[in-house]
Amino acid sequence: MAQHQDAPGPAEAPYYHRVVTVPNVISVLRLTLIVPAVLAVLEIDERPVRALVLVALFSLTDWVDGVLARALNQRSRVGEVMDPVADRLGTVAIAVAASVVGLFPWWVLIVIAGVDLVVGVAGILRRSLGTLRVTRAGKAKTALLMAGTVLVLAGPAWNSTEVTEVGRIMVQVAAVLHLAAGVQYFRQALRR
Repeated sequence: MAQHQDAPGPAEAPYYHRVVTVPNVISVLRLTLIVPAVLAVLEIDERPVRALVLVALFSLTDWVDGVLARALNQRSRVGEVMDPVADRLGTVAIAVAASVVGLFPWWVLIVIAGVDLVVGVAGILRRSLGTLRVTRAGKAKTALLMAGTVLVLAGPAWNSTEVTEVGRIMVQVAAVLHLAAGVQYFRQALRR
């Protein structure tokens, strides 16, 4: 679980100690999208557009809350913790659902869940959750994973196996980057 590299310290950000900020509201929205998105992915054969829209909204809110936190200067400690938690919970839950319906290879789910579990346990034991700095590999992984997942789901919605295959390739590359980023986060957790 990581925070953005350019996050200021408490003295620099006027909203740092606030709970209710625009980005935090969007992170809460992302948390509320997880269950409907997962259920929609599990029912993708009946309602493929619904799955695509809900997962795309989930992915979009991850980008929007970060942009707004910086643009509005509303970075907060709550956001530093809630944003990666929402990201990890949603990503793993959606990956499980996509694996169950055969859209993701199982090894992708195992890598994503395994890395998150190891880094999460290390972060808890070292009391470093919410203090890890996002790495370039972590940012690239998140972008590829979310875009790839959307494309995997767009295939059934658009009746295009080619789009699904492009998405699968992106998701698999993201899983490899997730492993690399996980090693970096694990090292950070041990140093703190």
